[in-house]
Amino acid sequence: MYTPEQQELLAKVEQLKREKGISQNEVGKLIGISGTALSQIKNGKYPADPQSIFEAIANYFGVKERAKLTYTEIDYAPTSISSQVYDIISVCQVKGGLAVAAGDAGIGKTKAAQKFVSDNPTNSVLITVNPCLTSVKSLLKVIADRIGAAPERSRDELWFAIARKLSDGMVLIFDEAQHLTVKTIEVLRSFSDYFNDKGQTLGICFVGNLDTVARIGSKKAEFAQIANRTKQKKIYTKAEILREDIIKLFPILDAEHKDKEIDFLHRIAQTPQAIRGVINLFSNAYDNEDYSYNGLVAMAKFMDIAV
Repeated sequence: MYTPEQQELLAKVEQLKREKGISQNEVGKLIGISGTALSQIKNGKYPADPQSIFEAIANYFGVKERAKLTYTEIDYAPTSISSQVYDIISVCQVKGGLAVAAGDAGIGKTKAAQKFVSDNPTNSVLITVNPCLTSVKSLLKVIADRIGAAPERSRDELWFAIARKLSDGMVLIFDEAQHLTVKTIEVLRSFSDYFNDKGQTLGICFVGNLDTVARIGSKKAEFAQIANRTKQKKIYTKAEILREDIIKLFPILDAEHKDKEIDFLHRIAQTPQAIRGVINLFSNAYDNEDYSYNGLVAMAKFMDIAV
């Protein structure tokens, strides 16, 4: 019924489903088609011309195949800053209460939070805040969805549903925490207080830019309760990025004894580009098949990065 090429595409879909351990609907979402259409295609019962569906499947796997040919970033490198942020989250989980890890953009804070949750999937939750999640109810909805709490309609019922679902020894990590309002931070603090009153611990760790620590550590009256319950507060800057961090991020440079290239990337990392910008620079140079010193300098100029 289907051509060999179409049958191969369906086999790739099944393989993807097995590798990721996901449902038909979930694999359909990844590819960009409905789970129903995918089922109908597999069963030969799709009511319309199936060509558009096969094109969507082919395009998806085509992009993934091309991605394999590009530079693959290390999932996590224990750089000097990311290791410290990881430790702050760990202590926050053990001691409960509030903690703040803030600093310049692109220095490894988010990577540390992602790594911690990867290492502790059953008792840690990472939520990335954005300007649309600044109200109390919108953030409570996200927390409830993430931990599997009942999606109650009223704000107070939603709070209790979340409190019942959370457990002793958990840590909630809020990345991009500079977007949180004072009222929202107070609500998050109340979860920690709720567990403290029961002789238990719940850590709330805020990760964000410099505004985060400036606001949460403020001496203003509205921040007093928050500041009093903040057990850890640390600020990091791009100037603290070490040469050894570049080696950890790009071991291929160390293996090939490219000291000049390492020094160059280290200088870039201490500019507003930080680690994130250095990774983008190296990735582009690598894909351009020239990550020599001259290749990196040329790519930096192409990307309008001051060298």
